[in-house]
Amino acid sequence: MQIKMFVLILKILFFLFILTSINFAYKGKALDKKDWNRVMSLSIRFVICSLILLVFNFQELLIITNFITVGLFLIITLLWFTFPRIIRHYGKYPSLYLKDKKNNDRFMVRFELPSMTVKYFEVLFQQATFLFLLFVVLSGSQKITNVFLFTLIIIIIHLGNLFFMNKKWALFYTVLSIPMAIIFGYMILNGFVLLTVSIHLLFYLIFNASY
Repeated sequence: MQIKMFVLILKILFFLFILTSINFAYKGKALDKKDWNRVMSLSIRFVICSLILLVFNFQELLIITNFITVGLFLIITLLWFTFPRIIRHYGKYPSLYLKDKKNNDRFMVRFELPSMTVKYFEVLFQQATFLFLLFVVLSGSQKITNVFLFTLIIIIIHLGNLFFMNKKWALFYTVLSIPMAIIFGYMILNGFVLLTVSIHLLFYLIFNASY
């Protein structure tokens, strides 16, 4: 029992180290749309951190790959990277929102390719952390207990955004994370992580396009 607890603590500390190291390099910092070196550096960091979390635990994961899960993920990925051009052609420029210099902190509203690129790999990293939590850290628990603890951890992580984001948005994402963590938790435990990635990306597109 003591050995299991020690291993669990090590897993949690390892997870927190990876999470905080990437967050301090990214959260709350402006992104110059012309600085592609930083864009690629951050994107690669997200990929490396995702691999560090999962590469040695890959056999413990359940990931369903079929025509629907892979096809939808590829379609949403294509939509994600073409959306900056699509919305400029069919959408309305959010001039009123962008004129509000004080509360204008939604960087994705502009739908610029550099920020979209970083956000894409951040979402992939977030989903990698979900896999690590559910299949590695919380493994061995009953599914309902697993999802409950997962939801609790996600709430705590989102509350950490209070140190990096506007208070209103940090609390908004924290409240939103509760139902999403429950839904994503059950979906990922059943192998549908590619669907949760697609839903995660689609949410950002729809939510920010509403401006």
